[in-house]
Amino acid sequence: MRTFCITFFLLAIGMAEGLRAAEPDVAIHPLRDGVWTHVSFHTFDNGTRASSNGLIVQDGESLYLVDSAWGDASTEVLLNLIERDIGLPVVAAVATHSHPDRAAGAAVMARRGIAFYALAETRRLAPKWGLTAPAHELALAVEAGATTRLGPLEILYPGTGHTSDNLMVWLPGYKLLFGGCAVREAAASNLGYYKEGDPAMWRDAIIRTRARYNEADIVIPGHGEVGGPELLGHTLALLEAHLAAAR
Repeated sequence: MRTFCITFFLLAIGMAEGLRAAEPDVAIHPLRDGVWTHVSFHTFDNGTRASSNGLIVQDGESLYLVDSAWGDASTEVLLNLIERDIGLPVVAAVATHSHPDRAAGAAVMARRGIAFYALAETRRLAPKWGLTAPAHELALAVEAGATTRLGPLEILYPGTGHTSDNLMVWLPGYKLLFGGCAVREAAASNLGYYKEGDPAMWRDAIIRTRARYNEADIVIPGHGEVGGPELLGHTLALLEAHLAAAR
């Protein structure tokens, strides 16, 4: 009987560990007063594990979300964490392009009364990635340098870069630029995935963004560590090297 109890106890621990391992991995980190980053993780079929950054911004007694967590289940976890740890309602969200680390969780957002916005092109492409498209279309011209507002967020279409539909978000009061996947992390040694973008146009988009937001103090890449304006320079250097090698 004692052996059975010990075996059952160890099995129960193993099952609990397995359940914990299967839970989506999501965290919220304070960045400035009223601004948080959210970070989620994804493990690819080859075993590679990657993180993805998003943003939570307070506006009065409401919150605005920049990008979903990585996948539908992780987005549900993220919204639960926001409710528990911040305690303010998310009233709107924006996806900065159509991939699952940006545009997931549309159904859960709709269920919770969160208006989820994206470009028309992002909404068109989202089902290709197995996602329900965000329900609302941004009133933003797909012209390089065009901007619109969503609550406290200034949303920029910098031009084609990582993808044809990539957006950036500017918070002027914080001098904070959320570059999304159009900005590479400091540890990146290449452009990563760009098959839905164009490196030459991406270079132009970074030059345009750097000129427009030359007072940026904080720059958040789509993946990896938060940095400063040097991340724009780093991304530009990677693009120049890529284009030179392709000549």
